[in-house]
Formats: sequence, C-alpha cells, structure tokens
Amino acid sequence: MTKNILVKFDMTIGDYQHSDQYIFDKKMTEYQYCKKFWNLSKKNSKGLKINVFWDNWEMNAIKVYSQKEITNEQAKTLQQLGLA
Repeated sequence: MTKNILVKFDMTIGDYQHSDQYIFDKKMTEYQYCKKFWNLSKKNSKGLKINVFWDNWEMNAIKVYSQKEITNEQAKTLQQLGLA
C-alpha cells in the first residue's frame, strides 16, 4: 500500500537558509530522502553534522527537518496548493 510521507528539508544554499517539503510514497532513511529530493550521486557528509549531506559539488547542504505520515486527503490538498 502506498504511503504519503511528508518530508520537510532544511538546506544551506550558499549563504542562505532555505526550507522545502516533498511527499514521498514510502518510508526511507534520511539519506534516501535527501538523495531522491536532490538527486545526489553519492553519500557525502564530510565535515558536517550527523545526517547532513553535501550536494554533488560540496557547495550546498541538505538535511531532513521532519517527516510525518499524512492522509491521502492531506496529500492531495498540499499538492493542489502547490505546497508539496
């Protein structure tokens, strides 16, 4: 059965902090969420805190801020509003 996992990300892009969210269809590890969201080619957290990962060029960083299973109705509403 397909799940709706709302994952919120915190990202450091250059000197700026940014947040975004995405709905995944199954439960994964924090790295797998980041890998799929940013299309990471390898796991690289050299010099960063636990569960924070570099992008492919080691210029920007991403981490999972939160993850929560939501209902189909909640997922549909967020998608209709363009929020996930």
